[in-house]
Amino acid sequence: MKQLTNALSFAAQKHSWQRRKDEAETPYINHLFDVLRTLVHNGRIKDETLLKPGVLHDTVEDTKTTEEELRSRFGEEVTSSVLEVTNDKSLRKIERKRLQIEPLPKNRQAPEPSNWPIRFPISEDPS
Repeated sequence: MKQLTNALSFAAQKHSWQRRKDEAETPYINHLFDVLRTLVHNGRIKDETLLKPGVLHDTVEDTKTTEEELRSRFGEEVTSSVLEVTNDKSLRKIERKRLQIEPLPKNRQAPEPSNWPIRFPISEDPS
């Protein structure tokens, strides 16, 4: 649990200046809690090695976090998982979206994400 808390703290610090694009401009950290809750409640994932990339998934893409920084703090496995879902901003948006829906490598222990809801409000109890 300590490593997951460290990942959340790291992501919160990196995204501290960001706001969601919703009407209320909620703090970005809310999105990371939504992702974590979706993975735990809907994906039934309990393994921190699979949960940490969920909360770190936008750090390389949306902040000045480098691959090397992630690797030194969270290791190769977590960093590789984060990079698998990181958008390449040098590509056109339509190409980035196409790549998002392509299947990820099947070497994961996680349930198929195609059965997960994309997003639900943080205040909603999914159980």
